[in-house]
Amino acid sequence: MSNLLPTIGLEVHAQVKSRSKIFCRCAVEFSNKPNINVCPVCMGFPGAMPSLNSEVVKQAVRAGLALNCEINIVSGFARKNYYYPDLPKGYQITQFKKPIAERGYIILSNKKRIRIRRLHIEEDTGKMIHDQDEDTLIDFNRAGVPLIEIVTEPDFESAEEAVDYMTRIREILRYTGVSDANMERGELRGEPNISVRKTSDSPLGTKTEIKNLNSLKAIEKGINFEIDRQSKLVAEGFEVASETMLYNDKKQEVYPMRKKESASEYRYFIEPDLPDLVLKEDFVSSMKGTLGELPEVRRERLIKQYSVSRDESWILTSEKTLADFFERSVANTGAGKRIVNFFIREIPALLNEKNVDAEKLLFTPEDLNSLLREIEREAVNLNSAQTILKRMAQTGESSEKIIRDLNLRQTNDEEKVKQLISETLAENQKEVERYRKGEEKLFGVLVGFCMKKAKGSVSPASINKHLKEMLK
Repeated sequence: MSNLLPTIGLEVHAQVKSRSKIFCRCAVEFSNKPNINVCPVCMGFPGAMPSLNSEVVKQAVRAGLALNCEINIVSGFARKNYYYPDLPKGYQITQFKKPIAERGYIILSNKKRIRIRRLHIEEDTGKMIHDQDEDTLIDFNRAGVPLIEIVTEPDFESAEEAVDYMTRIREILRYTGVSDANMERGELRGEPNISVRKTSDSPLGTKTEIKNLNSLKAIEKGINFEIDRQSKLVAEGFEVASETMLYNDKKQEVYPMRKKESASEYRYFIEPDLPDLVLKEDFVSSMKGTLGELPEVRRERLIKQYSVSRDESWILTSEKTLADFFERSVANTGAGKRIVNFFIREIPALLNEKNVDAEKLLFTPEDLNSLLREIEREAVNLNSAQTILKRMAQTGESSEKIIRDLNLRQTNDEEKVKQLISETLAENQKEVERYRKGEEKLFGVLVGFCMKKAKGSVSPASINKHLKEMLK
């Protein structure tokens, strides 16, 4: 069983950032009130005609370019026919034979190239809700929400590679503004296709698909469970059925949802109410200019510009808002190791604690920049800087005001420093005598006493320098 090789492909559905749905003017918003963002078009009433949202086209082209795809100047729409309670029209408008983009790729952390077969535009379905009384309710607010579907070739060999790919897709979509890609809101969903075989030369096995995985952990666990399930079947001499599966996170299992349909069972045909989508070359070129700096390019630049490690660059670029916040915060500083380390240690922890993006903090990058400059010139020490930062996050007050109110500015007055050390030595005569008799490890203890008495008003370097001289 352990010798079987998995082969995995991924279909990724991403909700396109747009104020209205793909074929009507109904609002796209995450609402707790069901069935309020609906109209005759997205509900599939007879005679209602779809009209393509141009913003969705721009976003799809932008995504295709960011994923190294070829953009098709002419693409078309089709009806994908199947009956399911959350599909009000009884069919889904999508792209079939000619998608808007195809033949792209993404490079993983292990340098492996994952081929993207196609990227196409389509509408989302509604949402089925199973309540406690075991009734099934349907919310059609999502019906007609604009999606792009990104389909890979079967290039993944592990769940870890699939998670790496999803992480990169998510950050690219966020950096380019194509999608907010919040997985917990269903704005980014992964659907892996999985099969196993004995050797790399063997024919591909029968594949199954796991539907609607909306977290990285679910994708990893779902794939691994399905690999294990299929491997056990093959090892015991059973055939793997071509099925669509669901992953139950609470029960930690995958189970069949329905027989996996083939393309012919969907009875695709050209969408009669929409013409072909024809793009102009200069429109595609203009979209290239809107991409901005993509995550991997930015990582490489930060490594060179700020001498950060590869791991640190991943932290700094994990969200575009955080990377922007960082670069504005360290502007006009030396951006030395102390400054960068302070940012990496404190700001992501603060964002996690408050569960917000960098742009939602009560202080601005310019406010943080003032504090970082104080650290750089050793006007405040790192312990004091932590205190200042926490108060900035709580109140939105400037670092200057907090330093003044809490009297945290470090003095450069040598006479004051010497006076503080003299008082400390006088208060700790036993430790001083033991140090002078050869217990050199007590130097650190005396530094600590001085720091405690200084309450952040003197730099450790200044205390170390003068204490050594005064103990001779």
